[in-house]
Formats: sequence, C-alpha cells, structure tokens
Amino acid sequence: MLVYDFKNIGKVYDLTNNDSVEPKHAERIAELSDSILAGFKYDKYKNLKPYRNESLRTMTELIRLSQIPTDDEFSYKMDKVRDSYKKLCKELDVKFPEKMVKELKNSASGVVLDLKYHFNRPRPYKLAPLLNIELDTNKIEDTTSDSPSYPSGHATQGILISNYMAHKYPQHKREFLKLGRDIAKSRVIAKVHYQTDVDLGISIGNDMFNYLKQNKLI
Repeated sequence: MLVYDFKNIGKVYDLTNNDSVEPKHAERIAELSDSILAGFKYDKYKNLKPYRNESLRTMTELIRLSQIPTDDEFSYKMDKVRDSYKKLCKELDVKFPEKMVKELKNSASGVVLDLKYHFNRPRPYKLAPLLNIELDTNKIEDTTSDSPSYPSGHATQGILISNYMAHKYPQHKREFLKLGRDIAKSRVIAKVHYQTDVDLGISIGNDMFNYLKQNKLI
C-alpha cells in the first residue's frame, strides 16, 4: 500500500543520495580532462533533470521496479562490465582490446559521475521505504551503487563499449550489441536504478561512441 502523507513528504522531497562527493569518484572525474573523452561536450545533459522524488512519475517507476522479477544470476553476471566483454571475446575467439576497453570504461565513468553528483538522485532502495514500496534489491558487490542514481554508469559504459566492439568486430555486431543492452537492462532487474537512469545512460553511451567515431579517436 502506498503511503504518501505529511509524515514523510518532507523526507521524500529533501532526500538525496550523497552528502558529498566520494574521494574515489572525485579522482575519476578529475582524470576526465586527460582521457579520450576530454573533448566530449556533456553539459546539455545537465538540463535533462530526473523526475522529482515526490512526483507521481517517480512513484510509478518505483512501483514498476517492485513488480519486476529478480534474477540475481543475471544481475551478478552483468555487473562486471570489463569481464563481461572479455568473456564474450573469448567465446567468439577474437582478441580482447584490454587497453581500449579500460580507457572507454574509465572515461565514461568520469562523465557519468560528474552528472550523477550534479543531480544527486537517490537510489531506488533509499527512496522506496519512505513510500512504503518494497524492493527486493540484491546486494551487488564491486559496483558504484554508492553513487547517485541518475544516469546509470553501467548502461553508459555497456552501450559505449558494445558500440566500439561492434565497430571493431562487425562480424560479431549482433552479439556485442546484445551484451550492451543486457548490461543496461540488468541495472533495472537488480533494482539499483530507475528505468529513466538507464534510458539516459543508453543515450549518453551512444552519443559518446558517435563523438569518438566522428573525431577518429577509435
């Protein structure tokens, strides 16, 4: 039952994810100026605000999350982005471009973390209890689930790397693009992101790839 009254409206309205920027995240943001995405213009995304905590749309997102069947095996499998692509390369018998994947992953992380702290949207599992919505969120380890929610870093990284790998190995385009979509989808199944976090992450990942390709950086 959804409870939304004057007892919790203040907490819902004021809730953020972080009181300050985590040092490890600040370091990654600072590294962006020397990365392959240093020239990528992303200020436009700062105008794409997430739904407010107290909005009906956010409540609807949370209710939909609560209704999604959990799949811990799938969520854990997709959690480690680099390892997922390394495994697929082995299955397809193609060389895993370790250095480039690491560069893409870290650079995308810098952009996303800067946006995350700009919006400071609380993760679903922080907001849901205030609205009496139960989320059976699993405990994904080795992830950035301690960072703000919007946009999804995994979705951004997954889509960016999948586009790069499909570009590098066009004969396996279908497999790589599917992996990128699965990584993005897994964040909603794990219930560590709202669907709108993932949607924006997908858009940013595609835009990053187009930027790198147009500027002949890949």
